[in-house]
Amino acid sequence: MEINKGIRAKMFFLFIVMGAVPFLVLVVVSAINTIDEMEESYKQNSLLRNKIVSDHMTRIIEENQAVLKSIAMSPNVIEFIQNPTEEKNEYVSKILYDTDVIFNDMNTTALTGADGEQIIRTDGSKLVNIKKRQHFQEAMKGRSYVSDIMTSMSTGKMIVVIEVPVFNAENKPIGMVQRNFNLIALQDFVEDLDDSETSVVIMDRTGRIIVNSENIVVSDDYVLENSYKFILDRIYNSSGILQLDINGVKSLATYSRNIETGWMIVTVRPYHYILDRVYDKATKAIIFGVVMLFIGTLMAYFLTLRATKPIVEMTEVVDKIVSGEGDVEQVKVNSNDELGQMAAAFNKLRSERDNYQLESELDKLTELFNKKTMENLCRMKLRTFNENEHSNIFMAMYVIDLDHFKEVNDLMGHQFGDKVLIEFAKGLRKIFRPNDCIGRFGGDEFVVIVDSLPNMEIVIRKAEQIKQVAFNLTVEGKGHVVTASIGVAIAPQNGRDYDTLFASADKAVYHVKNNGKNGYYCELFELEDNNE
Repeated sequence: MEINKGIRAKMFFLFIVMGAVPFLVLVVVSAINTIDEMEESYKQNSLLRNKIVSDHMTRIIEENQAVLKSIAMSPNVIEFIQNPTEEKNEYVSKILYDTDVIFNDMNTTALTGADGEQIIRTDGSKLVNIKKRQHFQEAMKGRSYVSDIMTSMSTGKMIVVIEVPVFNAENKPIGMVQRNFNLIALQDFVEDLDDSETSVVIMDRTGRIIVNSENIVVSDDYVLENSYKFILDRIYNSSGILQLDINGVKSLATYSRNIETGWMIVTVRPYHYILDRVYDKATKAIIFGVVMLFIGTLMAYFLTLRATKPIVEMTEVVDKIVSGEGDVEQVKVNSNDELGQMAAAFNKLRSERDNYQLESELDKLTELFNKKTMENLCRMKLRTFNENEHSNIFMAMYVIDLDHFKEVNDLMGHQFGDKVLIEFAKGLRKIFRPNDCIGRFGGDEFVVIVDSLPNMEIVIRKAEQIKQVAFNLTVEGKGHVVTASIGVAIAPQNGRDYDTLFASADKAVYHVKNNGKNGYYCELFELEDNNE
């Protein structure tokens, strides 16, 4: 009788759940569709916002460069840089001051000679030698350039420099003319685009903040913060969208790179604004679903009464199968409905239970992919890579061997060693994308497979991050317990099939081991350095 009541209660609950399925499907599908629609709408609006900012920056730069190029081609300016005199100084200074009047933006225009010494500054500040500055070095190579944010040697203010080289009659650079980018004007422009749900951040090539609509600090002591710099570590393309935790808030970040400057424009929207709209639709769906659930409950009650008896018989059979009894009788249900089909399925399970065996896809300790799964995933990715090859896209395999792990096991015990492996696995998950494949081959050997990489710089950056994960590993308060020797192989240069690629990466690991450990190596890195 107790079994009968238990089965009846479970069946009743089962049918209630079955009645709730339309409700759940409605809520889930509605929520998913809303999230997809909101994310797509946000992405398009944010990319448009990024484009407006980028176009504004480009227009300012092009206007400044056009005027600077006109000044740089002036015979008087060229002659003055080569042979400065008091008479020419007055005339050239007027040209530069007139430029500031034309723009009316409170910027500084300056003229610098080939030795890096400034000759004229329109703001009256002291003249300095800027020979070591990047923008001057680019000018001496004959290239126009827009600098990253830096501190002015003359005024101490935070500036961005737009420069154009000055050439002599032999077309050799003899100096440069520059204007400072107006950070205040750019800050004001971004603030006008800002709204209550989004913020706009502009970062230079080094990841430093140039403009942040949520942190408005534009003055002589302009704050250089880099709280958004970690976004650059997740960016593989010139534009796109990421899900990130920014200052503890889950957010969507849409990014675009300005071609003229190489700066990254990022529009950030906290995810809860999207979820608020999802909740509105979900509430309406819940009301409809509650009505459906009530009707389903009534139907479940009557169906449970009919299904109880055969279910009890099938439950007893399953209990015997689970307990391992060798001789289990067949379920006897004389009906042609679904219960009869279920009974047949149980009988089939009884006769074939010894023929089934599941093989786990995960390493039990670290919950990473195991060796067999990683090999299959790598072969699959290589097959796709070879079928859709692009000349500027790479696929990288990292083979990682933890240094000193045997000593850790011997001195601290296997349980401590297991914790080292678990913490290292967690560290790998944090630095790679969800679609990157991370696995443990056994012992202290790990493998990571990353595809769709646009350049060698990212390959090296990821290798350095793996090295730092191992070096900074802390277990039970103990730090620097292991380091990592990392071998890197890159498709297609190091091979197009799994065996060749793995052999190349494994060989690179031994190279690191034989050269002091705690590092990474790929023969292509040396070729890259030689080409530079």
